[in-house]
Amino acid sequence: MESELERNAQEWFRFMVDTNLAPGLRALGFFGVGRRFRIESNRHWGEIVVEQTRSFTERAVRFTVRVGVISRDEWAHQLRVRPYYPVSRHAPPPTKTAGAGWEAPIGELVTVAGFPIGELWWELEAGKPFDSLSREVLSAVREFALPAMRERMA
Repeated sequence: MESELERNAQEWFRFMVDTNLAPGLRALGFFGVGRRFRIESNRHWGEIVVEQTRSFTERAVRFTVRVGVISRDEWAHQLRVRPYYPVSRHAPPPTKTAGAGWEAPIGELVTVAGFPIGELWWELEAGKPFDSLSREVLSAVREFALPAMRERMA
């Protein structure tokens, strides 16, 4: 196995998602792979997407989390309109369109003294420990994103 110091920021980011964020999200009830994780109810799909900025260096990656909920009826409608989506129990919801579902960056859900903080981005440097960073992201999902999703899925 290659040395941790030889990994660039992109590889280090994937490593963090695979070894820390994915298992943590699964422990919260999500399923998925890569950077897309879903939770389902009888009438809705909920989704967490770990997004990174398009601009990154060999040494650092900035990333955030987007949160969304779409009804299964809307998902089925969009599937009829765009039939190239895979049909399975674990199929991702089609891309949100105007008026379809709800979507928000996690920074709109995280509040301090009752006010949303706005944009929330984390930065991961290649080769640096990421346990604390992963715990912070998972805590934001558990404390703010998941309750907002469940409210909209009820």
